[in-house]
Amino acid sequence: MRVGQIVLRGQILTLGDENIPPIHAPTSGIITKIVKKKFSFFPNRCFSIISIKSDGQDKWIDYSSKRDYKFFSLNEIIQLIYNSGVVGLGGSGFLSSKKIERSIKQVHTLLINAAESEPYITTDDCLMQNFSKEVIQGCKVIAWILKIKNILIAIGDDKDLAYISIKKEIQSLPNFKIRKIKNKYPSGSSKQLIKILFNKEIPLGKHSINLGIIIFNISTVFSIKRSILNREPLIERIITLSDRNLSYQKNILVRIGTPISHILSEFNIKKCDIIMGGPITGFLVDDLNFPILKTTSSILCLKSNLMKNILERPCIRCTACSSACPIRLLPEQLYFYSKSLNHEKSREYHISECIECGICEQVCPSNIPLLTYFKKEKMQLRKIIFQENMSKKSKKLFMLRQHRLYISGLINENIICTNSTVNTTLNNAIVKDEDSNVNILKKSKYIMKKELESAIHRAKLKRNIK
Repeated sequence: MRVGQIVLRGQILTLGDENIPPIHAPTSGIITKIVKKKFSFFPNRCFSIISIKSDGQDKWIDYSSKRDYKFFSLNEIIQLIYNSGVVGLGGSGFLSSKKIERSIKQVHTLLINAAESEPYITTDDCLMQNFSKEVIQGCKVIAWILKIKNILIAIGDDKDLAYISIKKEIQSLPNFKIRKIKNKYPSGSSKQLIKILFNKEIPLGKHSINLGIIIFNISTVFSIKRSILNREPLIERIITLSDRNLSYQKNILVRIGTPISHILSEFNIKKCDIIMGGPITGFLVDDLNFPILKTTSSILCLKSNLMKNILERPCIRCTACSSACPIRLLPEQLYFYSKSLNHEKSREYHISECIECGICEQVCPSNIPLLTYFKKEKMQLRKIIFQENMSKKSKKLFMLRQHRLYISGLINENIICTNSTVNTTLNNAIVKDEDSNVNILKKSKYIMKKELESAIHRAKLKRNIK
């Protein structure tokens, strides 16, 4: 992409990788600006922002292939979901294509999570009332990919109209079932949902797939249907716009990337603080130019400065947070370990199992932002694990390379004495020569020279590929 380029609605703007999906243009127009920017509420992340000036015509990119999805191969249909940029819209943002790929021949039940239990948010309710037929089509697509016969839809007990709408669609489908669950937070989280419906607990470090159950948020199912049957990439979603007094509460279909300020101006909302997400798990946004993300389900408007008057006080060890934790962790201990950057201890106390429901923070009498501490600590642990894995991978590659050099004769008799012995603990790559230090020095310089030449050669190849 470059400034001045004309794009169409649905056109790919950025290519993804194994963890990030492609990003598509939400409208047709011209690219006016590409910048990198940091936001105070995401201190460790830098966003690349592509600004598009709409031409007002909203022209779609041409999708030529319209064949029945049942004629696609398994790899083709998974790739189609990936190319459409579909991720978990319940808040995880995990690649749906990767989730499906990992579940092949591993699961027997498809569980649809429509039990949004956080206050103010009614996006799933709106989706089921207005697009129930498409939701069921999405379920059929996933079930067909994974060869699943059991499909269970979990819905909150206060969503009567949505329940009727879904029930009407599945009345002639014997493999579909719908079940109401108590609308109690955090019953919408995956672990809690499986406990409620199947009376099973996901083991530590495992996933619901290990129990033979794959879970999708209902908004994600709707997006998968659109990507397969309509060939539409994920460029819009339903969000709930509300205030704390419910003087207005709307569900609106918004293009991904729309600035919050634009939405507020459309509904003439002024002078308020904005919580992006639910009131428990959401975060305060202090820059209204921040865009709607794929994982944004709600915008909550509060009175100005309401959040800024809350001061954090020292922990008094009341253990209220531990008593309230739905998965029986010890948040007060995790708080101290996270604050002191004791990563080893926080890992030992299973901080990675935290579902980030935020209940501990809500019951804390000292107003400690526990969820913020835990999110930072989990991010640090992910970095540490990533570095550890990269270190292991680099070491393995280095040893393999040394072995190849040895095999190919780079360490030869002209440099190393014939009476040299090979250290088997280093994969036969390091040569011992106690009688001739001079020869070892020559070998070292020779290998360094060859490694440098090889690195330069690889860099040239990469530059030519680009």
